[in-house]
Amino acid sequence: MIPLEAVLPAAAAGALIGLAVRAALPARRDLASVLDRLDASQSAGPLLTSGAPQATGSLQERVGTRLLDELGGRITLPVKDLNLLRISTAEHLGKRFLFALYGLLLPQLLQALLAMAGSPFPYAVPALFSLALAGLFWIWPGKEVTRDAAAARLVVRHAAASYLERVALARLANSSAAQSLTQTADVGDGFIFIRMRQAFHQADLAGVTVWEALRQLGDDLDIPELTRPADTIALAGEGASVYTTLQAQARQLRIALLSDAKAQANAASAAMILPVTFGVILMLVFVMIPITITILGS
Repeated sequence: MIPLEAVLPAAAAGALIGLAVRAALPARRDLASVLDRLDASQSAGPLLTSGAPQATGSLQERVGTRLLDELGGRITLPVKDLNLLRISTAEHLGKRFLFALYGLLLPQLLQALLAMAGSPFPYAVPALFSLALAGLFWIWPGKEVTRDAAAARLVVRHAAASYLERVALARLANSSAAQSLTQTADVGDGFIFIRMRQAFHQADLAGVTVWEALRQLGDDLDIPELTRPADTIALAGEGASVYTTLQAQARQLRIALLSDAKAQANAASAAMILPVTFGVILMLVFVMIPITITILGS
């Protein structure tokens, strides 16, 4: 007869797997909610779709889409970080759910195997480990997205400093505001320049100014280094000279980048103090032990 300790974890695992399969299956959506979502996406404007991640149809995305339909706005996701990394919110949510499900099931499955072998843990032990692993695996993908987005924004800040200087030179050469923004973006080959070209193309099709497209791109990706030159160009208009202002913004950005690099270097140096000190002390101990033994023996 199979012991009760083996049946309960297996039943819990089966129930959770059933929930995951139900989330992965396509849902029958309400027509009114679909029409409301389409109206909302159209009223948001064409610029919001520039550079949007393409649907992959993966299990993570299907599960995340179903969860978004069920939960709606009751869950908070790092939308701007995901937009910057070209990761859909459905795929990110599905990954977090599946990771948490894996963490929840793993101790229970181990408990079931031990129970079948006749040496199970107390039921509270795998339950606590399940909750702890589920919470850890739920947080883990979010931390990864935050870390990768911070690294991507650092790359964008370096690119923005060069972009500001080139836009200032283009304006100094009597290029129009639109030309200085678009032609300078055509020169770059980084991912942010590709996103800028996409935003400018969408703005041209929608009849929106390029500086408004650049401002909205900076807002969507949470990159103020792109919104500031857009505001400067918008306030200056087509006839005013903004060379000095843009050059000042580029200089301030480079100073800020240099300060951040120095702070990171100082933090890395401070983090090395303890290991180096411990290594020196350990070396002195190994050197002094034979000498001390010799002195005491004599």
